[in-house]
Amino acid sequence: MKNDTIKRAAEGGGKAFAELFSEVQSELYRVAFIYLKNRDDALDAVQETAYRCFKNISKLKNREYFRTWAVRTLINCCLNMIRSGKRIVPLDDAPVISEGASCENSALASVTLGILMDKLDEREKSVLLMKHLYGMSFSEISKELKLPLGTVKTLLYRATDRLKKENFL
Repeated sequence: MKNDTIKRAAEGGGKAFAELFSEVQSELYRVAFIYLKNRDDALDAVQETAYRCFKNISKLKNREYFRTWAVRTLINCCLNMIRSGKRIVPLDDAPVISEGASCENSALASVTLGILMDKLDEREKSVLLMKHLYGMSFSEISKELKLPLGTVKTLLYRATDRLKKENFL
């Protein structure tokens, strides 16, 4: 991401923000879908994230972390949606994958990852994504999720252990 684009967006440039947000939009959708398991809810979460980011971009202290900040905003949005209970996911719609299925196809791999992520609770999912997908440190995750450092490490260990038991890792 270009620093000048972030600067223009922080100064209120709607066109610059749209350009900036379009770079992370598809990634945000994938993360939202992992949490919400529903296309419409994921799109709503991305839209709400865009609004919140646009509204608060002037408050962003380290502009080089726009992507990470947007993801954290999205995760909080998704967790709020889950807590509010406004979304209903029918269990009958969950895709089924046979044991011999190949993960060479990226669509199949993402469905498989989605099914495995469903086995984790929301805090484990958040810690796992923040640590491995976005490369955040334990202290950054602890601060963002407002959890003790030891709890963050335990959640990551538990999530990793569950995925190993499912023969994913």
